[in-house]
Amino acid sequence: MLLTPVAALTCSGSTATRNRGFVDETRAAGAATGAPVVDLQSLSVSLYNSLRFCPHNGDFGSGPVGAFFCGDRTHFETYGARRIAALVAGDVRRQGLPLAAHLV
Repeated sequence: MLLTPVAALTCSGSTATRNRGFVDETRAAGAATGAPVVDLQSLSVSLYNSLRFCPHNGDFGSGPVGAFFCGDRTHFETYGARRIAALVAGDVRRQGLPLAAHLV
């Protein structure tokens, strides 16, 4: 199983946007090898938009963004890490991957 990179929080107005490289390369590697791909880039951007993290004033230490990220726009507090892990687990289940049988 391959994962595209998780998105850092980057806003374009009131919308979070994709911002990491290697997404196309990850998809291509999955297609070439037959490995399933979890598109964590798209999933994380959709989550950020559903949580209305944008527009953002740049203060990563307070409010909903501060509860999700740990002082930057890339690394996660426990709450954020759990939400990102749930995205991965949910997509593993959605795709019916064998790993899903081992998830709680």
